[in-house]
Amino acid sequence: MDEKDMQEYQAFSQQYQLVVVQKQQLEAQKAEIATALKELEGASGKVYFSSGAILIESTKDDIKSRLEKQKSDAEAALEKISVNEGKLRKRLDELQSKLHGSD
Repeated sequence: MDEKDMQEYQAFSQQYQLVVVQKQQLEAQKAEIATALKELEGASGKVYFSSGAILIESTKDDIKSRLEKQKSDAEAALEKISVNEGKLRKRLDELQSKLHGSD
């Protein structure tokens, strides 16, 4: 493996690590939304959503729609990032094989 390949491996490795962190953040966001939806189902009385630093009174249906949209957006982003993660992983494996093949 030459120096160019090693630099490429390091660059892909850093990108991969960033993608993994982003994926974990999206999974945490999705779990948080699922928890909020579950809590909303059992809520009675007034319900609120936050917008910046303020809470705004709303209906359960409106908040449910907002949360479901956020969940859908998170799922789409997760799908996209998973594809990117797979491509990066494949290239890293190729470079790693090249590295081990030149020993």
